[in-house]
Order: sequence, then C-alpha cells, then structure tokens
Amino acid sequence: MQILIKILIFIALFLVLFSLFTFFMSIHPPKIITNIEPSDLGLEYEGITFKSADGIKLSGWLIPNNKTKKTVIVMHGYPADKANLLGIAEFLTKDFNVFLFDFRSFGKSEGSYTTAGYLEKNDIIGAINYLEKEKNLTKIGLYGFSLGGAVALMVNHENVKAIVTDSAYAKLSNIVKHMYRIFFILKYPLAYLTKLYGILFLRINIDDASPVESIKNLEIPILLIHAEKDSQIPVKEAYLLHNANKKAELWIVKNAEHGMTHSVDTGKYEKRVIGFFEQSIK
Repeated sequence: MQILIKILIFIALFLVLFSLFTFFMSIHPPKIITNIEPSDLGLEYEGITFKSADGIKLSGWLIPNNKTKKTVIVMHGYPADKANLLGIAEFLTKDFNVFLFDFRSFGKSEGSYTTAGYLEKNDIIGAINYLEKEKNLTKIGLYGFSLGGAVALMVNHENVKAIVTDSAYAKLSNIVKHMYRIFFILKYPLAYLTKLYGILFLRINIDDASPVESIKNLEIPILLIHAEKDSQIPVKEAYLLHNANKKAELWIVKNAEHGMTHSVDTGKYEKRVIGFFEQSIK
C-alpha cells in the first residue's frame, strides 16, 4: 500500500511540475529573429512601430503598392517572426499593399509573454487601426499562418473584407491536448493543469481562444487552407472550422506537412490566394 501511495504521489508531482515547466516554456518560447528584410528581396518598405489595442508596442513592415488601396496583413506562426513569411509577402506584393508585423513577445515586438492567440487579437486590431488612421487603408484582407490564421478568425472588424488561413487551429484547448499526446491518458490532466495555470497566472481561459466559435459570426469570404498530413495542427481542426461556417472555402493540400502547403504546388497556391483576395476585398 505504501509503495502504491508513493507511486501516486510521484505521478502527481510529475504531472504538476512537468505541466508547469511546459506552460512557462510555452508562453516564453525562444525569441526568433529571422535575418532577412524586404530590401533583401528587392522590395521597398517602411519600418513601422505601432501599438496593439491594449498598448503593447509592436514592430511591423509596410510594403507599399501604389497601384491599389487593397491591403493584406500577413501574420506569422508560433514561435516565428514577420520575416519568416516574407516568401508569402513577396508574391502578394505584386497585387496588394502588404503589412507584416511581429505578434507580442515575438520578433522585435515588445511583450513579456505570448498567449498563443487569446490576447493576440489585440495585435491585429492595432494593425488595422494603424493602417486606417495613418495610411488611410481600409480595404483589408487577413492572411495568417498557423497561430496567425487562428487569431485572424477571432477578429471581426468592419475594415476586414476577407480572410485566408493556412493551418489554423480551431480550439487552443485541442492543441494543448495534442501537445501532450505522447502521454496518452495522462494528456487530460496535463491539459487541465495547463488551463488552470492560464487562469491563475495570466487570468485567461484557453477555452476562450476558440476560432471555431468566432468563425460562426463571420459573414465575410473565408478561405481555409490546411496540410493533409499536418503533425502540429491536425487537419481535423480545418474540418471543425469548416463545419462551423459552411460558407467558407476549404482546401486540403494533399501530402503536405505543416508549413509546406505553399511549396507543394507554389503556382496553384499563389494563384488561388491572389484570386481569392482580388475577388473578395472590395
């Protein structure tokens, strides 16, 4: 009996300490600074500093296109930075103004931690407000990869005319469970503890980071792109999003892994995304 009690205590301590360590590492991931700027690709740009809706100072780049007022905000994934998506931004610059920025605590933006989507809504709203007030750009499309796509779906703003997501999650709570998947049945208490830490330390509930709920209220054109063999954000997340809003277009890229949808068939990808934005941003 004593041995069993010791084993149970050991398991309980492991769950608490391991989940606590994972939680703090998740909200404070290593800062990535990709050593490339738009000028390295021959693109003229303006370095921008603006504030999120809740006052965090963020770093951005505006790549102007003098032929149009249509603008696409490009948002990176976790734990990358704005420069990580310059390849996407490059093909979009031919037809649109393009605005990239670092989410809070990532890249060159300020912020002491990430919430993986919940507070990052304020970062997008800050970018939209900046473009409207400082650049008079109000015809906006959102393009977000992974984390960026999930956050895009949680923003409902009159200036946003269309959204394209690539590998977005439907529920942050699902991704937390997926993160602990190798622990089998223990993933449930680990996920619960992670949720508890969010409430205790950040005063947020990860259940509220739920694009699948937000997308139900979006009436603008939406294109959901997802990799068929995504090991980080399972493809079932895309189906959950689509089931919540049947008007959204769904494109599952065959044989693609996370972050590989663009490279599997670059020409088809770029043509479809550009065509979607051209038709939808009005």
